[in-house]
Parts: sequence; structure tokens; C-alpha cells
Amino acid sequence: MANVFLSYDHEDVALARPIAKSLEKAGHTVWYDRHIHGGAQYSRKIEQALDAADAVVVLWSPRSLESAWVRDEAAEGRDRGKLVPLSVEGVTPPMGFRQFQTIDLGGWPGRGKVPHLLDLIEAIRNQAEDEAAPAPAGKGMSHGGIRQSSGRTPLLALAALALLLMAGFAGWTWFKQNGLPVVAVQAANASPSSQAAASDLFVKLGSLAEVGKGKWELVDGASAGSAADLVFRTADIGSSRLPKASLVLLDGKDDSLLWSREFEFPAGRQADLRQQLSLTAGRVLGCALESREAGGLPSNLMKLFLNACALWDEAGIHEPEKVARPLRAVIEAKPRFEPALARLLNVDTMIADIAGYDGIDEQKALQQLRVDMEKARAVNPGMPALTLAEMKFLAPTAYEQRLNLLTKATAQDPDNAEVLTMQTQALQTVGRMNAAIDSARRAADLDPLSPVASTLVIMTLAYAGQLEEAQKELAKSERLWAGTGALRDILWGFHLRYGDPDIARKLAGFSSEGLDTYLTARVDPTPANIERLVGRWRGRTTEDRGEIGQAIQALAEFNQTDELVRSLATASSDGLANVAYLLFRPSFAQFRRNPRFMAVAGRIGLADYWLSTGEWPDYCRQPDLPYDCKTEATKYAR
Repeated sequence: MANVFLSYDHEDVALARPIAKSLEKAGHTVWYDRHIHGGAQYSRKIEQALDAADAVVVLWSPRSLESAWVRDEAAEGRDRGKLVPLSVEGVTPPMGFRQFQTIDLGGWPGRGKVPHLLDLIEAIRNQAEDEAAPAPAGKGMSHGGIRQSSGRTPLLALAALALLLMAGFAGWTWFKQNGLPVVAVQAANASPSSQAAASDLFVKLGSLAEVGKGKWELVDGASAGSAADLVFRTADIGSSRLPKASLVLLDGKDDSLLWSREFEFPAGRQADLRQQLSLTAGRVLGCALESREAGGLPSNLMKLFLNACALWDEAGIHEPEKVARPLRAVIEAKPRFEPALARLLNVDTMIADIAGYDGIDEQKALQQLRVDMEKARAVNPGMPALTLAEMKFLAPTAYEQRLNLLTKATAQDPDNAEVLTMQTQALQTVGRMNAAIDSARRAADLDPLSPVASTLVIMTLAYAGQLEEAQKELAKSERLWAGTGALRDILWGFHLRYGDPDIARKLAGFSSEGLDTYLTARVDPTPANIERLVGRWRGRTTEDRGEIGQAIQALAEFNQTDELVRSLATASSDGLANVAYLLFRPSFAQFRRNPRFMAVAGRIGLADYWLSTGEWPDYCRQPDLPYDCKTEATKYAR
């Protein structure tokens, strides 16, 4: 496969990126200026990359026609016999490059499949084959074995050097904007506590997947010098009685303030303070880098956008409008700013999910979601958040359509932890528990600063009956989140259903008759205690999703099959479909062995899904299952 040098104007990054990714998927190694690390000797890096290239792919656009850099790189490719020109928006290549066959990408906006990709791959292959052939006698060869046209390369090198000297600081800024972003972490002062806070933040940000994938570079503040694009400065400004810290994000070029925040927790919760500091920093950093990729924002809008990102984990489901308001302000000023549109769709969907509570009008929430979806669709119909929003309008029994949309969203953005989290939940709903575990692990790998992601892995393993593995992951979380409220939540969730009920009782933080009845039956499952629990649900019908879930889980866990079947029969199809994920948890293991289970699956459309897709639930592969899933499903298909 070939080494490809991709030349383009920095304003065309949205076109260049999918071209590079498509060529990499085809097996080629693609170099473009975004691979340059902060502080690198840019001209030398470009020269080395051109020397190593088998093909120089040049993207001619109205912007690149005006770029001296692109013209020089194209000339180098032409003079070395490596040029593969592309054009967009009907552009004709400039004089000196029109004798080459140009691949016309038309008005392609950078979304979807790259037009004429096979033609491009074929052209690169031809150049690579020419490069591999022995050079004809009399032709000059560089020390690296790459053919040169006699006399031209030294002149081009001198011209490039002169251009660099003339460009001065402007040239440095241009390349820094297109090179690998450099992020620094510094202590705001010399106090040991502030130094410790900065060190902790540096380590935690270093765990993010984007660092390992080479999407940005993390450096400590002491060695960053002036090379950093973004700088976090943190200070411990509290005391043992009141843990408190500040965090600011600065533009590395001019030290201007992009975002700032103070964090405060009650005494004894220093670990919670550090956790929130790193989690918020990770969210704000991700948004700052997305903004940079999308062309940036004025400082006032950048502060609004980053504040919304910081609030997402804190306000979330409790106060979603606190997140929505700054996002709407950004979009009003910059209607095509995709990162804000994507996050607003996520918030809209959350508001629609909780409609009916806290006075939120469901129809109004859905209408607002539709309006914002249309705005997003006009900017980028391939936006993953738009794909996820479409799921809100699916029926509870639309299992296949929901999973198809999630597959589409995953293809649109394979590294989106939120998409993978939703996919985990959807896979559980159709009984594909092993696939759900894989999805949950992937989401946690992408979002290692979030205890929510760790909880997802632990509970998905537990729901699949893999309790030993769940306990191993729980032990990791106890080390990672020691002393935090997040760990308390993780332990509570696990021990409530699968661990020690006495630990769950201590961690509950509240008391209710229902909780007490359930935990008492778990601690001491005597007939009297079980009867007391079952009696709470006997003869009751409800459409409340939470109550349906509580009832059928408790009845299944204590093998009250007849009462369970009655509860399942009295719930509506949609009500039951909303909690279908419960049917594949360990408490239902015995009921799944009963053919009556397939009748329930048929009533809520699961049998149709399995028959249509051939994606059978994991339990159907048990060798001692007393019935054949396909045979039984056929009986109850609608």
C-alpha cells in the first residue's frame, strides 16, 4: 500500500478528513498537516513527508487556489511525478497543473461516501507502482531513492524557505491551527496542594482515549513553553473544612480566558472534588477541541458553549434547561455551529424523555425536538445526535428500527460513548447480553473519567448473570473512585440486586416500605417475608413504568411464576415493552425456561424481531433449554 501526502487548504478540513479516513480504510498511510505535533519544525516535517510519499493528492478548491502552501506542495508532487489532483465546487486547477487528469468531486460537502473513491485509489496505486519501478538511466535519484526532476527541487526548497521566512509568525499560527492540538496542565500557584491537584488532573486527562489515539497531545505545564494550544490551570483554594478548587481554560496563543469554574464540596469530600474537577475538565476539553475543529467561536460564545458542556454532567436530567439555554444562545448567533446543535438535540431528547414530570408538557417538548432536528438536518443530515433523536419517535416495540438507527449512529461516529451507552441498553432489551457487554466496555474505554461508564459495565455484566466478572470490575471502581459519592452509587446499585442486601440498606440513604420489604426478603427469604413482598403487587394493575418493573422483578426473583404471569398479562404491550430489558436478567432465568415466556415475548413484538433478524437472545443457545426458540417464536409471531 502507498504512502500518501494529502495537500489542502486549512478551511477545507471538513473535506480533507473523510478523504484521509477513506484512504486509510483502503490500507494506505495518509499524511496531512494535522499529524504535526506542537512545536515541530514544520517545514522539515513537510519536506520529510513529501520525500516519503508515493503519491501527492491535492485538493483544489476556491480556498486552496489562493494558498501558496498548497501550490508549492502540488508543484513538488508534479515535479516528482507523483501528483493526483482532485477538485471540488467546479474549480479548474491553476496554470501549470491543468495537463493532469483531475478527479472531479463536484459539489460534495464532505459528508457520506467520497465520490469517485475507486478512481482515486486506482490513481494512487498507479503512482505507487511507478514509484516502485527502477528509475530510467540518466534521471537523478535522491538519497532516499525518490526520483527528482533535475534542478527543480533545490529551487523549490529555496522558495519554500523564503516563503516560511516571509510568513513569520503567521505561518507558525497557520500550522499550529492545523497540527495536532497540544494541551497543557499547570498549577496556578506553587502551593503543594495546587501542585497535587494539577498532577492529579494531568494523570486523569492522560487516561482519555483521544490521547492514545493521537487526536491531541497532553504535556505538563512546566515543559509546555509556548507550544500549547490550550492550557488548564488549577488551584486548591479551600481548606480541610471546605474543599474548594478553581479551574480555568486558557488559549495557549494569547493566554486569554476561554472558561473558568470554581468547585466546592462539604468537608470530608476531597475525593469528590477531584473527581468532579477531572470529569468537568474532560468534558470542557472535548468541547473546546470540537469547537476548534468546527472553525472556532468568538470568546463570548465560547464561554457559553463550554459552560453548557460543563453543566451536562451536573445538571443533566435534573435541570436540562440549564444546559439548553446557553446552547440556544450559541446557535442563535451561529446557526451552523454543529457541536452546539448536536448537544442541544441530546438535551431536547432528555427533556422529552422526562416529560410528564416537573410540569414539562410532553407535546411541547416533542415539538421543540422536531424544530431543532430540522435545524440540525439543514446543517448536517449525517449528524449522530440527529440519528439518536429519531429514536424518540419510535414505538416501544420498534426494536429493529431502534437498533438500526444505533448502528447507523455508531458508523457515523464510532468513538461516541453516548451512542454506545444507548446501544448497550437497546441490546439488553432484545436479550443480546454478550453484545451489550462489549458495547458497555467500549463506552467505558472511551469515557474513563466518568463513573457512570464504569457503572454501566458493572451492571451490564450483572444483568447478564456474569457476577464474578461484575465483582472484578467493582473492585477496580473501588480503587478508582475511592472515597467518592460516585462509588457509593455504584455499590448501592450492585448490592441492591446482586450483592449484600445489608450493604445496600446502609447505602440507601432513604427508607421506604417497598425497599424495606424487598431487602428483608433478600436477607431472610422465609415464606412469610416473600408473601409480604408478593402481597404488595397481588391484584394490582398499573401502567407506571417504574411500578411494572419493580413488580415483575420481585416476583421473578422469588419464583412466583403464577403471579408473575398474571402481572405480565395485565400490563399493556407498550408498558411491558418499555421494561423488556428486565426479562433477560438473572431473576428471570427460570421463567425463560418455561414456554410461557415466549408467549410474553410474542405479545410485545420480540418474537417478530428475532424471527426477522435472526439475532436470537443469548439464552436460546443454552444446550439444556427445554424448547426450541424458533419453533416457539413462530407460534406467537404477530
